[in-house]
Amino acid sequence: MALKSAYDDLRQRTLGKIEGLWGKLYYFADRRSPEGGYEHWGFERVHGTAAAQETFARAHQLVLGDILRTRISLLQKDLEHCSQAEGINPASYVSKLKESQSRLLPSDCPKMTKLHLVSVLKTLSILETRPRSDSPDASQLPQLDQ
Repeated sequence: MALKSAYDDLRQRTLGKIEGLWGKLYYFADRRSPEGGYEHWGFERVHGTAAAQETFARAHQLVLGDILRTRISLLQKDLEHCSQAEGINPASYVSKLKESQSRLLPSDCPKMTKLHLVSVLKTLSILETRPRSDSPDASQLPQLDQ
């Protein structure tokens, strides 16, 4: 018998060890089966299949909601931390997220939520592939007259 609720167990023992919002969202995408359910043998063994599915779906929705309510500048910083934890550059990390886009979304996700996530990922992709203001290429960009 579990001593913690399924949600508390997932939040504290699993999600608490994953770097950043993007890392947590990718974790849920990675647990998704082709049919749309979540696969985690140990969690199901402790809490039961129905509770595991419900808990993962709820937590997935909450993490996605947190991302969609967060300012893009903070999401970019989170992307940098998550990519560093994975040992890849931020542009590669956001590409990995974009490739997993359909699994990043919970089942039966509203179309507007999907469009919002797509726009956030596209924005981050643009931000991570453009020249930085401190790079030599940035000095060649046209300056706006003020």
